[in-house]
Amino acid sequence: MVKSSLLRASVAALTTLGLMLSAPHVQAATQPARQYTVQQTDAKLLDIGLKEGQFHGRVVDHAGSPAANAPVVIRQGDKEIAKTTTDQNGRFTVTGLKGGVYEVASGKTVGAYRVWQGEATPPAAKEQALLILGQNGERGQFGAIGGGVILLTAVSIAALVISLVALDEANDSP
Repeated sequence: MVKSSLLRASVAALTTLGLMLSAPHVQAATQPARQYTVQQTDAKLLDIGLKEGQFHGRVVDHAGSPAANAPVVIRQGDKEIAKTTTDQNGRFTVTGLKGGVYEVASGKTVGAYRVWQGEATPPAAKEQALLILGQNGERGQFGAIGGGVILLTAVSIAALVISLVALDEANDSP
């Protein structure tokens, strides 16, 4: 009888503790801001028509404000084709591109574009590329194995050990 009530009390205490110290709450209060890796998650290629032989684009932040002096790198496969920076309005221009598929990156934001020349440009093609910093970022809890989970695990193990010691002492009682 004593074992049963002690076991029930231990389970209730651990459950209550787990609800009070859930990992996201502990993590949100203790984790500092981190830099996140942003990767393209949409395999869709956007069509861009070259305007007078130039590739035009714009880089903005998630609120739509221009990203001034942001580095922009254009790659085709593993080869870097061009490198530039944005102006005060977040705009950039690259010359010398031919038709083909290019990866345009600013910081850790990446976009894939199919570039068209002259009359081959489809009617739905845009005149400029738009990169929204952080748009393709992963959403969720980063660092979930951080301090919150470790603290919760340590407290749970301590509560379990205390419960087992108390149960052992209760068994030894006459």
